[in-house]
Amino acid sequence: MKKFKFIFIFIIMFLLVFTFSCKKKTHTHDYFSEASYFTPPVCKTCGEMIGTVLQPTTLLSAHLDRDYISVDATCRINIDDVYDFSNYEVVIEKDDIITCNEFGVITALSVGKSKLAVVNKTDKLNFIVLEIEVITKQPIAYCPYARMDKGYVAPIYIENFDDLKESSLNDFNISFTKGNIVEVNANNELVATGYGLETVVLTSKLDNRITSKFQIEVSDASTSLVIRGKDNTGLAKVGEQFQMIVANDLYKTSSLSWSSSNNNIAVVNTEGFVTIKQEGDVTIIAKDENAIGDTTKIVTYTITIKDKIEVDYIARLIHTALAENGTHEEGNNRTKYGEWYPNNGNAWCAMFVSWCWYFSGLSNDILVKYQGCSAGLQWCAENGIANFVQDFTINDVLYHKTTYKPVSGDIVFFLSNNASHTGIVIYSDDTYLYTIEGNTSDQVAIKRWLLSDSKITAYAHPKYPDYSGTREDFSWIAQPKGNGEYWWSNSGEKPKLD
Repeated sequence: MKKFKFIFIFIIMFLLVFTFSCKKKTHTHDYFSEASYFTPPVCKTCGEMIGTVLQPTTLLSAHLDRDYISVDATCRINIDDVYDFSNYEVVIEKDDIITCNEFGVITALSVGKSKLAVVNKTDKLNFIVLEIEVITKQPIAYCPYARMDKGYVAPIYIENFDDLKESSLNDFNISFTKGNIVEVNANNELVATGYGLETVVLTSKLDNRITSKFQIEVSDASTSLVIRGKDNTGLAKVGEQFQMIVANDLYKTSSLSWSSSNNNIAVVNTEGFVTIKQEGDVTIIAKDENAIGDTTKIVTYTITIKDKIEVDYIARLIHTALAENGTHEEGNNRTKYGEWYPNNGNAWCAMFVSWCWYFSGLSNDILVKYQGCSAGLQWCAENGIANFVQDFTINDVLYHKTTYKPVSGDIVFFLSNNASHTGIVIYSDDTYLYTIEGNTSDQVAIKRWLLSDSKITAYAHPKYPDYSGTREDFSWIAQPKGNGEYWWSNSGEKPKLD
């Protein structure tokens, strides 16, 4: 029995060895499907390593623009004397680190190293293996000032540095190309010590390939335009408003124009008054329109917005409008409101409302930007914020009269009894409506109306941002001043209806 068992085991082992040997002898490797450009290929059937990494019979003459790139950056594969990349393909070792498009442009995805094989589609053995390293995204360093005066102190900020989130300016070496214009104090702030144009260079102490630089000019504010925000930090919060500061008093009366690099983030009016709308970075530009071609008369200031404050936007809208009280047309219907819209030279009561809304930092999702009174009321009706005080039809839709009582911050529409006009409600009592309107007697003016006036069609009540504080009370507009005149009016002029 033992002898039979031994013979049986011997036969089984012989068959297994024979079968394995047979497979090795009869198996034919598919050279290209099993070949690897980066590691030796392994036979799928027997697991045996097939020689070495695939070697080209003809080395393709190609190279990369650079040895390393930053995350989100790109570089190009250059094939010598070849302009059409369509005859070549790219095999990537680690596609979580880099990608490559059909034009040979590589995009860096994450930090690390990856090889890539550039292969001739018609001759698979005509190829080259290249390697590239991806380093962390390059930081963006900047200073709020593009130009400052001697003696000014300004902070340095770093952005776009995701892979070193805990980093600070202490992780960088700060150097200068000239060295006699600005210096760094103990708080890593720039101090202007001379005059001229300087390049500030930040280099990571961990990796000198990680760098950023920016330029700053130091000029005499008596001869060059120099501006700053509410302070020298360049920081602000959503909802804030402040006046840009001009260093030289001579420029305060000159024809300075103001603009914002991104009106979705912050807006600035013609007097340099800034309203912050959302988080981000924005550049405020000041320019002396009388100094054509003089670069000393144009300057920028960068504001970084983080966090927000709570704002009584109803009060802000009314105060923005009240600040315009008494502003007259310049010519027939020509105003800054029409220029901003832009539709200068046309009836401007609605454009005045839209201008006040815009420079209060309010969104057009809450109230449409409108020039036509009928179009404005139609939008308000369709968006459910219109309250009609008499029956009124818009595009064959009848809106019924309600008993709505207007409140501060409402938008009033005069479209009945042959009227076409609009304004902002300051306050109302049981008898009167107090408004501020554009294009009334060719100016911005405060007016008082009887609530029962037949010209009043509707009031829109926009859905203002929430405010947890106590809303400002504007009932003072109905009261007399100390001299006996009323706050709401200095004249008996009747409104001009557009």
